[in-house]
Amino acid sequence: MALQGTLKDFSITEIIQLIGQQLKTGVLKIRRGKDLVEIHFVDGMIVHIYSNYRGKKDLIGEILVKAQLITEEQLERVLKIQKETLKYLGEILVELQLLTKDDVLKVISTQIYETIYDLFWWEDGQFNFDLKLVESYKKIPFALSTEQVLLNILRMVDEWSEIEKKIFSPHLVFKKTLGLEEKSVEGLSPQRYLKEKLTSEQELIYNLLDGTRTVQEIIDRSLLGKFNASEILADLSEMGLIEMVGVRTPSLIKKVSMVNFREALTFVYYGAFLVFIFLLLIYFKPNFLYHFWDSKIERVDIEIPTHFVYKTQLDRIKNALEIYYLEKGQYPSRLEELISAKLMQKSDLFYRKGVSYQYELKDGKYFLKH
Repeated sequence: MALQGTLKDFSITEIIQLIGQQLKTGVLKIRRGKDLVEIHFVDGMIVHIYSNYRGKKDLIGEILVKAQLITEEQLERVLKIQKETLKYLGEILVELQLLTKDDVLKVISTQIYETIYDLFWWEDGQFNFDLKLVESYKKIPFALSTEQVLLNILRMVDEWSEIEKKIFSPHLVFKKTLGLEEKSVEGLSPQRYLKEKLTSEQELIYNLLDGTRTVQEIIDRSLLGKFNASEILADLSEMGLIEMVGVRTPSLIKKVSMVNFREALTFVYYGAFLVFIFLLLIYFKPNFLYHFWDSKIERVDIEIPTHFVYKTQLDRIKNALEIYYLEKGQYPSRLEELISAKLMQKSDLFYRKGVSYQYELKDGKYFLKH
């Protein structure tokens, strides 16, 4: 089956559906610029996925370390074995009894869903399907039906906008609401209530909440992926079992640790080289540069478009309002309260000299315009 074309001609849904219906075995490659995704099929079932743009966050080993299921040392040991045997990482982890099959399957499944979910937002790109033998996991039986994957992905696409309104940042921190652990609910003990009212995945997320972990840490520890973990947090919040307590952004040390120092040193090297060349030119003043130094350049004032300035200011005020809400539990009655809370300066509340932004609080919601 020769299957190739562009995502403008065929949607990712149509491509995956066709391969699944015809029970084909092979590799589907989707490219967009330098980005590449490979989906491996066996008899129309998805058995493996690879992407070159998601980086470390998409590697099974890194995911398991973040989930604190294995240590960095154990991962290094397993990677050495993988290099020698060319086995799948997950199979080695199970053979060494470092993980259960269920843990590995959960990670693989999450990888597949999140990568294909990304593909749904690609507006352009090329694809081709190669009929070839595909090696699947030997000791860990795993395969997802294309129909099941597509139905779940479409639900994710449809529901994510609503979930994002409630779980709007990976740095949010939730805690369990007071009272449930101390008293019975509906005549049931707290443990019995949770067992009867919550699914196993909801109970997993609930037990991970300790009032200090961020949403991103909950996602990492649960192995459920961004969508499922966020959806469960939103559901638990609606059920009144958890509440948001604030925002915890990454510390400077963590941010620095995210920098790829090898790439950074490359930029430093080239930057230093350019500065050196510039200083040499200034010192020796070659003849071909005289006409530059002697020429007269008139100053031109470039104004930033006012609509861009207004939008930026509005965004800053909106962000300050959300921080105020997280800290106080309600929006301010007047914008001036943002100044006393040291979230804004007085000048930030004016979009033109003497004219301030219009702010109104009604029924717990705010209206902001100029």
